[in-house]
Order: sequence, then C-alpha cells, then structure tokens
Amino acid sequence: MNRVVNKNRIIGERIGNKPGPLMIVFAQIHGNEPAGYKAVGELFKAIDLEYLKNPNFEFCGRIVALQGNMKAAQAGVRYIKKDLNRSWLPKEIDRIRKTKAIESLDPEDQEIKENLDLIDTYIDLCQPPRVVVLDLHTTTAHGGLFTIPSQNPEARRIGLSMHAPVLHGFLDGLKGTTLHYFSQENFEVDINAVCFEAGQHQSEDSYKHAVSAIIQCFKSIDGFYAKDIEIKHDQLLEERSKGLPLEAKLVYVHRVEPSDHFRMTDTKIYNNFDPIAEGEILAYDKNGPIKSPYGGLILMPLYQKQGDDGFFIIQEITARSKEEEYKGSMASKLS
Repeated sequence: MNRVVNKNRIIGERIGNKPGPLMIVFAQIHGNEPAGYKAVGELFKAIDLEYLKNPNFEFCGRIVALQGNMKAAQAGVRYIKKDLNRSWLPKEIDRIRKTKAIESLDPEDQEIKENLDLIDTYIDLCQPPRVVVLDLHTTTAHGGLFTIPSQNPEARRIGLSMHAPVLHGFLDGLKGTTLHYFSQENFEVDINAVCFEAGQHQSEDSYKHAVSAIIQCFKSIDGFYAKDIEIKHDQLLEERSKGLPLEAKLVYVHRVEPSDHFRMTDTKIYNNFDPIAEGEILAYDKNGPIKSPYGGLILMPLYQKQGDDGFFIIQEITARSKEEEYKGSMASKLS
C-alpha cells in the first residue's frame, strides 16, 4: 500500500511498559487553535518527569499526538481552503485514499491523507485492543469547556470521565467531523472518538484544561493507572465545570455563508453557556436581525472571520448533582 508518512506531523509519542490502548490526540485540526499543541507538549514533559521521580511508574499502550492541519497552523488561520473538521466525509475520504499523487489534492485533502496514512500505520504497528481519537479544540468565545462524544455508550462514558459537560446531538447537526469518521464502521479495530473543547483560543487556562482532559481520557481507557494520576486534574476540570450542565443536547445550529455578512450583535458579548431567551436578538446578517428560535444556552458564537456556523443553541438534559457541585467547590478551595 502506498502511504504518505510525514513524520513532521507527529508532535510526539510515548510508549508504555505494557501492551494496551492506542490514543491518537489531534491538535490544531483548526490551525488557529494552539492550546492543544502546547498541551501535548506539556503532557509528554510530565510523563518524562514522572519516570525520573518515580522509578516504578508504568502505563499501558501508546499515546501519539498529531498536528491536524499543519499548513493552517503555519499560517495561523482556521483552514486554508476548507474547514478540515467538516471534511471527513466517506465519499471524499475514499477519493483521497485512492489518490496516489498527493500534490494533486487540495490543501486540506492533503492533510487528511497524511493523517490517515499515519493512523493506519500506527494501528498496523501496535495492533491495539482499542483505539481512541481525542480531538482537541478551543473556541473564539470565552466561557465553559465541554466534551462532544461520538454516538455510542462507550464514547459517552469516556466523555463523562473528563468531567466537562457532555453534549449530544452534534453529529446530527454537523457533517464531516472527526467524530463522524473515526467510528467502528470505517475501521476494523474497536475505535471511539471524543472532541474536547478546552476554552478560548488564546487563554492560558485552555492548554491546562487540555492537559487534564488528555490524562483523564487515557486513564478512562486503562492507559494510565489511577494511582499515578494527581488529583489536581480531576479537581481542575470539576471546578471549571461548576454550574454547567452534566449533559445537554443540541437543538439548533445557525449556518452562515460568506455572502450573508454575518456578525454577532455588538450590544452584548456572549460567552459559552450564556443563557438566552426565545426571540432574543443574537446577531445580524444582510437580511437584518437574527432572533433565537429557542430558549437555552448559547455555544460557540462566531467571533472570527472564518467559519460556517454562526452559533449553536443547547438545552440541558441532565443537571450536575449536589455531590458534583460540592466536589467542584472543594476543588476550588484546594487549588
């Protein structure tokens, strides 16, 4: 098989002492989101330091971090020609996989081919019992962190282990994301995918959230042993999720085209999880004001030039328990 193995795409990897799961961590699927790239670097430093501090430290399997969109990251933009996290469509992937001359592909298609060829190579090399793809992102808006799992119980379980709100329905509201593609129907190995949104693009907190999320994710699939993980990672994610839903569902996505001249209203700057009322004016386009069709919580309002989604509206389906709120409060006091 003719594979393109671009080792420059590999941010780093660490191999455990025992066989186990393979975790693929995507950083910068969107090139203007640097927190994930920094987070995996900090994670690998922490693993190396742990070996120095604790000679008995061990873990199972392998962690591999890939830079999702290298060209966009170098340019400091979300994407070059098209959104890479809307491009993992089965028919397109089939075309890309069959293309031998990678230079004939569009920029994001080249990124897909190189990523897939590397992942295929690692799966063949490791023969893992299971694979988890963790896709790290940040948003233009400030506010809470959250997790989006693929549509199966195991991905939901992994998402809940990361303590941030778990949001459902996004695979119905979007197309061509990593969550859509990295599923059992497209691979011969047991595979799940989870997206973690760590915070605002440039916030120093975002990469710290991402580090803790990677650790919690790998622990949840029996990569890291619980005894080796500092409680601060649980505490950080629990504290930052205080007051947010445990689980919520997507009820509306506002799509935008460049010709719409979409802009969020300037009378209020919305943060993730801000409550909104039905009929509230959220934005404007060439046709005038855009009113919210539902009450709920706003998510990912578009405050950048590139993007196909103006905003999302979610509604809570499961609240955090009093016990979880208490744990978050204690985490705040201990931090």
